[in-house]
Formats: sequence, C-alpha cells, structure tokens
Amino acid sequence: MSNSGPAQSTWEAFPETDRFSWLAFRKAAVELIAVLDADLQEHLQIGFTDFDALVRLLNAPDHTMRMADLARAVSRSPSAMTRMVSRLETRQLVTRSRHSPTEVTVILTAAGHTVLDEATPRHLALVEQLFWSPLTADERTQIGSLCQRLIQARCDAP
Repeated sequence: MSNSGPAQSTWEAFPETDRFSWLAFRKAAVELIAVLDADLQEHLQIGFTDFDALVRLLNAPDHTMRMADLARAVSRSPSAMTRMVSRLETRQLVTRSRHSPTEVTVILTAAGHTVLDEATPRHLALVEQLFWSPLTADERTQIGSLCQRLIQARCDAP
C-alpha cells in the first residue's frame, strides 16, 4: 500500500537534479563521518565530534575558546557541549575555567596535544584517501568554494 501524502508530493515537486544532489551530498557526508568516527573510536577512543572540538581548540588563540563558541563551532547544544567537555576533562584532554556564571572557557591540555599529535596524521591520511583522492585539483578547489558560499549564505541570512 502506497501512502502518498503532502510530504511525498512536496518532495517530488523539488527538481529531480536538486533531490539527487542533496541526497548524494548527505550520503557522502554521513558515510565519510561514520568511517572517520569509527576509526577515531577504534584507535583513540574518541569520537569525531570530540576530535573536531580538540582541533578547534588547537587552532584557537592560546588553545582556548569560550564554551559557547566551541559549542557553535562543533554544532552542539550547550548541554551536549557540557557533557562532551566533561568527558574530555575526565581524560585530561581539556580543562575548564569559569570566569562568571555564564562565562566558561575550555583549554586544550598537554595530554590533548598528545592525542592530536597521534590522531592527526592518521585522520588526515584517511580524509585524503576517502574524500580528496577521488577528486581532481580543480574539483578540490571547487568543493571548498561551494561550501564557503553555502556558509556565507547562511551567515548573511536574517
């Protein structure tokens, strides 16, 4: 029995090439992140988002970020970020510093640097193998430009 309701007709009204492109993008992103996450979990017992947060801290001035900024950077709610930082703190990969009831900073520790020193070459080799190697140099540049345009459009939106 086929249940063809408003959702299906709305979806089917979307141009076929746009549907294909959107679904292909989603599938590629989900599958790539799943493989990267599984590799990080297996070899370092950290998840992809944990690694992402540690890399953001590595690249931040003084390896420090406000908790709210870090949450936005890794697309996590404040409560999810608090749980993540607690896990990372338990492993001594980060420390927290409270400056006021609402102002908390997260700092990458020496142990966090060590984990990143171990993880980064392996992670980037896997990114190269799974993401970049199938693409030409022009396609690599183009995908970066397209993603930047999408980010900018979101920033410009009201």
